[in-house]
This record gives sequence, structure tokens and C-alpha cells, in this order.
Amino acid sequence: MAHSNQTLKQAGKYACVLYDGAFKTILIRPENEELIRKIIELLIPGKRLSRLTFIDKEQKGLVVSEKNTNFDILCKDEETGEEFIVEMQFGKQNTYKERMLSYATYPIRTQLAEKMMRYQTGESLDKMDYSLRPVYVLSFLNFALEHENEKALDADNGLISRYAVRNDRNGELMTDAMHFIYVEMDRFPYKENEEDKCNTLLEKFVFSMKYMHTLKDRPESFMEDLLRLLYDATELGSMTIEQRERYEETMRNELDISLEKRYVKEEAFKEGREAGREEGLAEGEAKGREAIARKMQSEGLDAEMILRLTGVKL
Repeated sequence: MAHSNQTLKQAGKYACVLYDGAFKTILIRPENEELIRKIIELLIPGKRLSRLTFIDKEQKGLVVSEKNTNFDILCKDEETGEEFIVEMQFGKQNTYKERMLSYATYPIRTQLAEKMMRYQTGESLDKMDYSLRPVYVLSFLNFALEHENEKALDADNGLISRYAVRNDRNGELMTDAMHFIYVEMDRFPYKENEEDKCNTLLEKFVFSMKYMHTLKDRPESFMEDLLRLLYDATELGSMTIEQRERYEETMRNELDISLEKRYVKEEAFKEGREAGREEGLAEGEAKGREAIARKMQSEGLDAEMILRLTGVKL
């Protein structure tokens, strides 16, 4: 199984969307509504959506002391009112499922608050009606969740785990209000040069999410509408200057977090402690940045991109 925190290489002409910042920057644009709708339909068998309305991603806490929550994507089907939270998580988080449970409560709170407001303004409603429109939380994970056994995963793909609120004994659905879908991409069995092994649309999609930033072009067999939209949306050359700058800033921030924690800070503090002087810290940081730059170079990033991300000229 691949390690989710490996250094990513940008060798192709498509953006990397494995980090949540880049995921939001590249895919949350209103012109990608059809793409996001097709992704949701792919991950929820039988689901057909009319048109999505995007809701403010920042949700306020219940009390002043509770921090605001920013979703990657929060949207609603215009016809049914069903709501969808779509998240990308690159690094492993032990309490991620609990975090998503917390996320699901925000749209539910909003539904109940709207119903109460309508009641208070004189609309004829049953005050005790707590019926809810379904909320779906879809997560793309670049790591594997822990399960009791493999039966927790979809039998036909081995990549997706699904949860709902059900009876412990017979599996009876208690409420249709909350659904959780985890695409555990670290379980994907094919490597970046094995696109020919992908047969289903799901396999092609997950392959693309994991590896398209390394590709020179979209694979010839990846002809489905969803994939065409995905590759069009992530093509670096088709971005506006503003979009490209936002993407590169996002990648710099993400790389600072994922790489500097592993190389710069550890190396800097180690050398600083060993040297026992401030110069050791600065020297260690410089060596750490150079190590990052060398690693990026070995992973296929060009010199100009490395210079922008690290400040090191090779």
C-alpha cells in the first residue's frame, strides 16, 4: 500500500488536487457545477441530481467560543433540497470520522433553524415536525481508515466505506438524514503508470485524482464525460493568471506544512540543539530547504517551480 504522505511530483500539465487547499481552489469554481454533480452521482449509486446550488462554505459555531467551520464544498440539489459536503483530506487524522460527524450537524442545524423561523413568522407548520432532508458527507482520503474487516468496504471496488444511522441488530435505517461516504484512495491498487489496468469509471476517476499531476496528457481510454470535465478543470495551461497564482500559493502553503514539518523544522531544531547556538538553527533550516529542493528535483519538479516554492536555486 502506498504511503499517503509521500512527496508529490508535478511533472505533467494538470494540477494536483490531493491537498484540500488545491482541491478547493481548482474544483470549487461555479463553472465546475456539472463536474461536481457527476462526482457525487458516481459515489452515490442511483443518485441523479438536477442542479447544484453552492452554499456559503463558512459555517458559524453555535456559541461565540466555538470556532467557525470551513467546508471544502457545501452544496444543495435545487430539486430535492438534499445537501452535500465534499472534503479532501491528505494527511492521516485519527478522529476524522468524528470530525465528519460534526460537519454533518451544521446543515441539519440550519434546516431546523429555518423551519423554526418560518413557524415564528406565522407560517402554518407543525412545531414538532423534525423531518430532515438528507445530508451526505463525501470524503476523499489519501490514507486508509481502520476497519474491523474488509466487509466494511464496497465489495466491487474495495475503496469506499459507507456509513449511516442504523439499528445495531438488523441494520434497519433509523433516519435518512445523515450519510457518510469515504473514498479511501490509499487502497487504490494501481500505480501511476498502470492506467491501462483501470476498467471502471470509478477506477479511472481515482487514478486521475491520485496521479493526473504527473501526466503529460489524459489517457486515451479515459473518455467519459466526468473525466473530460475533470482534466479540463485541472489543466494548468487553461487557468487564468489569477487562478494559477492562487494555485501556486496554495501549493506553497501546503508544501510548507507537509514538507517543512518533515525536513526543515526537524533538521533545523536538531542542528540548533546540537550546535547550542542560534546559528545552528539558521544553518539547519537552510540545509533543510536545500534538502527539500533536491528532493523536489528528484521527483521531477522543474527548477523554476522549485525556486518559487522553496527559494532555493538549483
